[in-house]
Amino acid sequence: MAQPDSGHGLGSGVRVLARQLTHAPRLSTSAGRRENLLALLHELRHADMVTRTDLAGLTGLAVPTVHRLLAVLLDCGLVTEETATRATGGLGRPASLYRFNRSVACVAAVDVGNETTRVAIAAANGTIIGAASQPTPQIAVDLAGGITASLGAVIAGLPRAAGPLVGVGVGISAAVDASTGRIARAPIHSAWDGLPLQAMLAGRFSCPVVVEQDDHLSALAELSDRGTVPGASSLVVVNYGRGIGAGAVLDGSVIRGARGRAGRIAYWPADGGGTLGQHLLPDALTAAYLTAGGTGQVTDGASLCQHARAGDPAAAALVGRAARGIADVFLRLAVTFDPEHMVMGGGFAGSYDLFEPEIQRAMSALPDPPAVRPSAIGSDAVVIGGLIAADPFVEQQLADQVSAL
Repeated sequence: MAQPDSGHGLGSGVRVLARQLTHAPRLSTSAGRRENLLALLHELRHADMVTRTDLAGLTGLAVPTVHRLLAVLLDCGLVTEETATRATGGLGRPASLYRFNRSVACVAAVDVGNETTRVAIAAANGTIIGAASQPTPQIAVDLAGGITASLGAVIAGLPRAAGPLVGVGVGISAAVDASTGRIARAPIHSAWDGLPLQAMLAGRFSCPVVVEQDDHLSALAELSDRGTVPGASSLVVVNYGRGIGAGAVLDGSVIRGARGRAGRIAYWPADGGGTLGQHLLPDALTAAYLTAGGTGQVTDGASLCQHARAGDPAAAALVGRAARGIADVFLRLAVTFDPEHMVMGGGFAGSYDLFEPEIQRAMSALPDPPAVRPSAIGSDAVVIGGLIAADPFVEQQLADQVSAL
């Protein structure tokens, strides 16, 4: 059963914004009424409370036009009005403050990791209003049913004013066919191969669903207001934990590939034969630790790093080998994509200091190396990315409502 979860800091009340990825339209007083209404809603969604004058400055519309359009949004319940406690400067009549009605809709995000599945619900302004997590093996046999039950339990615990669910963004640790939403080449849960997850979930929730490779969503998240490099023009994320993968966003667009498989670097050939995943993933490292005569209780990547810090020579040697391997991955991706920034995500990012010297040494080979840093949002990245991926469904809902006015 799914359990309430605050994750790495992602709990109720946290607001996920992606202003850099959802640019407002450039409007003027000559634009159509519908476009001007949507421009006001865009600014209100990304703000807390604003005045008419503020909105005029943000949209380029005249104050009388803003006043007239706000009346329309107030009448249909998309916006609420409050009175400021005091006027600016303490003089004159207190200004009216306007707030977007976040309860007009909600969206959901799902992070189907190899070990843990996390779900979250956000109001229409990006504020998270519910979250939960559970071990992925508990739902692996019936993935669509497990996701539906997890989200259903969170939704059932929300106040009735939360609004209808209008979209779901799902990230999964597997390649996803961009045209069909089918899962392909799941590295651990191979029974998922070919599963039409997008269609299955859309039928169960009766709303649009987008399914993405988790690395792609984590890259989106790192560019958001809560991410490691908000507003960056280009970014490559290397997620290194139970699995290994990469996500890239260039000029605001996610690089997915023709079949949605971009970034599945676990299949890269490795020096000495085999693949990158066969050499660098925790299972391979823990097996190598035992082969090297290690005597500590090393069962995963985290415990291997702990033993390396404590001076265990076998653990230190293996972490050093992994650091050199990951540094080579960063270098090759930096040369391929020429990003402004690079981020290390995944479980090993918590031990970034053990990997940083080799990564920086590799980057020094480039004339203008990208800035590299560990993820600031950790295990929340894919859920945040899922909410960003679902955000256009809120925009469409608002566009439909405005068109009907």
